[in-house]
Order: sequence, then C-alpha cells, then structure tokens
Amino acid sequence: MKNKLMIAVAAAVLMLGILSGCGSGGAGGQGQDPAAVKIELVSDPSPASVKQNTKLIAEITGLITEKDANVQFDVRRENNEGLPEFLETKAEGKGRYTAETTFDKPGEYAIYIHLYQGELHITKKRPLTVQ
Repeated sequence: MKNKLMIAVAAAVLMLGILSGCGSGGAGGQGQDPAAVKIELVSDPSPASVKQNTKLIAEITGLITEKDANVQFDVRRENNEGLPEFLETKAEGKGRYTAETTFDKPGEYAIYIHLYQGELHITKKRPLTVQ
C-alpha cells in the first residue's frame, strides 16, 4: 500500500511539472529552446597574454530576448590548479557580454560561460590559451 501511495505522489509531482512548463525556462526564459542558444568566447587582445589586461567577450545568439539575461565567467586552469575565478559581466547589447581580467600564468584555461535568465541556466565551456 505504501509503495502505491509513493507512486501516486511521484506521478502527481511529475504531472504538475509538465503542466507548469517545467524546463521551459520560467518567466525570464519562457519558451526558450536551450539548444538554439549559441555562445562563443573572444578575447581582446587575441591571443591573451600574461600580466596584460584582457577583455573576455561572450557573444550570444539564439536568445528570444536579452531582457533579464545575466552572464558570468568562471575562469579555471585547464588542469584545475587553484580556485576558479568568477567574473560578473557587463551587457554591451546585441548579445555581447564583457568582463576584464589579468592572467598571472601562461597556459590553457577553461572558461565556463554561465547564462542565467529566469529559471533558464545554460553553461558552455570554452578553451582559452594565454601566452
């Protein structure tokens, strides 16, 4: 009897999730298809250099609207040495989000670009070589 009750509760929760549009992106990303969103990473200067101020630029396409979109960079050494650095970005319009940083060491970095919009959260990993 207890198992049947648990199954009924799980089915009810699943139905509520489907009816409420779970996974559709919520109020901020409602109707947004995450697969349609493309995120590219560019650095200025390119290639990035050690001890030089570098602008990281996320170029985002495929969003239905940029309203309430928030982008964050998660900068990590490719070998996961040290702690990640989190950078808040500034929206420049037309899908461009930028943040500035200075790299202390040369090498390969993994830049995780986090896009938040309402309940929508998309993360893309992009490589960056610092000379």
